[in-house]
Amino acid sequence: MATLLTAKQQAQGRALLTQFDHLEGFVPGEGSLTPTLVMVSEAPGRTEAQVGHPFQGPAGTELDRWLSQLNLTRDQIYLTGAVRSRPYSIGKTGQKRDRRPNRIEVEASAPLLDAELAALRDSIIVPLGNTGLQRLLGNKYKISAVHGQLLTLPIRYWDAAQHRFNLTASHYTLFPLYHPSYSKRFKKYQPVVDQDLRQLAAYLQRQ
Repeated sequence: MATLLTAKQQAQGRALLTQFDHLEGFVPGEGSLTPTLVMVSEAPGRTEAQVGHPFQGPAGTELDRWLSQLNLTRDQIYLTGAVRSRPYSIGKTGQKRDRRPNRIEVEASAPLLDAELAALRDSIIVPLGNTGLQRLLGNKYKISAVHGQLLTLPIRYWDAAQHRFNLTASHYTLFPLYHPSYSKRFKKYQPVVDQDLRQLAAYLQRQ
């Protein structure tokens, strides 16, 4: 699978592993360079960090089910995320456990996602879950409120000079969805997700 990240950008992403204690692995964005959809998730999990590719294991199985409903394949989309390394905590048993990335990790990883999205501005962005959504639109947006809705808005990018997120001058088309791991874990949300996918499929057919 192709990635939009240059060798230098990938090296910058891997360098974050030396700056943060509880990150491991590195997973660059990958997929089509002219994608129908750009899916922006939270961060890699254990399996993804081990193999270096996004959406493996149970979440990947659920994503593939979604793509089948959309009549798409992984070759037609681009998979990326707010953070590119697995955030983990150490449990009472000493085992590593997945956790949500914190604000500083998201900010440090922001230039990588910014570079990809700047090159993919004509594609529909599909934020997956709250972390992907809030990375793009800010904390006032909740996936429970906007999932399955077509949005046309500026998105956030990291302004290194001002050391904060600002909004892009141009607008992007977004269609937020629950995260595949969420609907995989909480079966009661699958009918909601399936309805959202039907709406997204209908929108794609009109394009």
